[in-house]
Order: sequence, then structure tokens, then C-alpha cells
Amino acid sequence: MKSRNPDPSPRGDQGFTLLEVLLAVMILAITVTVLLLQFSVALRASTTSQEVTRAMLHAKQKIEELKMADELAESAQSGTFGDGYEWETRIVPYTHEAAPEDEQAYKNLKIETFQLESIVKWRVGERVRQVAVTTLKTVRKKEWKQGNQFL
Repeated sequence: MKSRNPDPSPRGDQGFTLLEVLLAVMILAITVTVLLLQFSVALRASTTSQEVTRAMLHAKQKIEELKMADELAESAQSGTFGDGYEWETRIVPYTHEAAPEDEQAYKNLKIETFQLESIVKWRVGERVRQVAVTTLKTVRKKEWKQGNQFL
């Protein structure tokens, strides 16, 4: 008697089982999901980086405007940029940390130092984010200036 199946292997040309196909589809789905999540995280990081970079450029612009001023006095200002960012600037006298015996020497100096601060804020959903840039500027005291000539 001859056998109808000449291939002695049990599977022959039957193909994949349903369980193997489902397992392969599940692995593919998990892999695609993880990849899409990674793209989402990268996109969010890119957006945040772009927002912070724009805010830092605005803050630096305001600091440079303050540094260009010939005379400084204690003040605070605020406003908005056209792209949704808000700014605040502050100028405050900077007090040097000096030993008590050096205080009189600092008072007799012909210069004074100011702290310049620029804060830029923006909204991301319900949250408010901000960056701040601070620097110091030294200028001649007003009592040591005579007209436009420096003594």
C-alpha cells in the first residue's frame, strides 16, 4: 500500500498556524507602538527646546537693551512680544559683600554697580514657564559726571 503523503514531515506544506500568525502580529504591534511613542517624545522635546530657545533670545535682547543705556537707575518694566511671550526687566543696585571696614571705601568709589535682570514667561497649556537672565553693569556715579565730560 502506498501512502498519499510522500513528505514524511508532519507539517509539510500546511503553512503557519493561527497561533504563530497572531504572535507575529502582536510582536509587530508592540514594536510599532514603542516606535510611535519614541517619535512623540522626540517631538515634544523638540517643541520644548524651540520654546526655551526663543525665550532665551528674547531675554538676551532685553538684557542687551538695558546694557546699552548710558545711565541706570532702579526700575522695573514689563511688556509682551508679538509671539505670545511676556517680559519683565528689573534694575536694582548691586550691593557688594564687603567687610565692615571696607564699606566706606565702596561708598567713596566713583562707580556703582547695578544688577540687570530679564525674565521671559510663556504659557504651555495651563502651565507658565519662564527663563531668566541676570548680569551686572558698572557705571560712573551721577555725582562724578559733569555735563557730558567724565572727570
